[in-house]
Amino acid sequence: MATVKFEQVQKRYDNGFVAVKDLNLEIGEGEFLVLVGPSGCGKTTSLRMLAGLEDISSGNLHIGNQRVNDISAKDRDIAMVFQSYALYPHMSVFENMAFSLDLQGVSKADIKTRVTQAAAQLGIEPLLSRKPKQLSGGQRQRVAVGRAIVRNPAVFLMDEPLSNLDAKLRVQARAELSKLHRDLGTTFVYVTHDQVEAMTMGSRIAVMNGGILQQVDTPQNLYDHPANVFVAGFMGSPSMNFFEAVVQSTEQGLVAQTETFTLPLPHDRQARYEGHVGQQVILGLRPEQIHHPSYAAPGIEPVAVKAEVGVVEMMGHEAIAYFTLPNASEFIARVDPRAKLMSGETLEMLFDTQGIHLFDKASEALL
Repeated sequence: MATVKFEQVQKRYDNGFVAVKDLNLEIGEGEFLVLVGPSGCGKTTSLRMLAGLEDISSGNLHIGNQRVNDISAKDRDIAMVFQSYALYPHMSVFENMAFSLDLQGVSKADIKTRVTQAAAQLGIEPLLSRKPKQLSGGQRQRVAVGRAIVRNPAVFLMDEPLSNLDAKLRVQARAELSKLHRDLGTTFVYVTHDQVEAMTMGSRIAVMNGGILQQVDTPQNLYDHPANVFVAGFMGSPSMNFFEAVVQSTEQGLVAQTETFTLPLPHDRQARYEGHVGQQVILGLRPEQIHHPSYAAPGIEPVAVKAEVGVVEMMGHEAIAYFTLPNASEFIARVDPRAKLMSGETLEMLFDTQGIHLFDKASEALL
């Protein structure tokens, strides 16, 4: 196990493009940290710099107590699992898993022990004599992970290792990797664009956008307390609804006034918002905080907002409904599947005001 520390790390290419800008990030010993963000956000470049596959333009990168900027990939005590798995097609599963150990000069007896133990841990013992072409996608993914395990590295690096699996296998593989992390207790750094993977696997999540680290926190804190509009919209599926609003003062307290509805701001946050009266803000509300009037959750502080039902997606355990407001703006609600919504009907949905987030209009930072 080892800690990982990025200090003002930057990656600039010859054409002037900055892929990663001033990255400051500490990853604890034995932590499962997920780097998440859209394509081109810098997450894979950050991982490749950590792996030694990309040069660092400036800043310092430490693994444990060692600065590794100028240390080659093979000497960094890391193991990487790639999106493509990169298995040697002419080698058996055993040979693929043993290859790096053989290059290190590990004895044949030790190689056999380590490969057999890793195969047992991953449930691929019956596959050791097969070639990669004889394996399913899920089996190849396990072999790629097994090849990393046998090296017993200080840090595991994983670059979207589940992206080639179908939906059912991805769910299964997520659970297997989380269990593997608990069993090994080794530091994991995992890259994905899938926020569901990030939420379900990471002990902490680092959200990136445009080469800049936006926020680092536990999954639940990221979801409940996003630092800005980007994080709020990226974490969660369907994503948070956003409305343009103005903070106004009334006899009953502060409210957020949009073009079509008014929501009282939570009593415990009135003092926080007092300095923003008269200012334009972005109001955020998650789909699960908008309820059908017949199936509202207990304990909410609701305000009725009239809207027209558009598309309704039945998911079995829930329904995702798209609504249009009188000014033609739209929002999404996650509602009880027993609610019989009909496209084209108009009804008053209940907005839970306790779930309100307000963001600065200019900076998009959380107020």
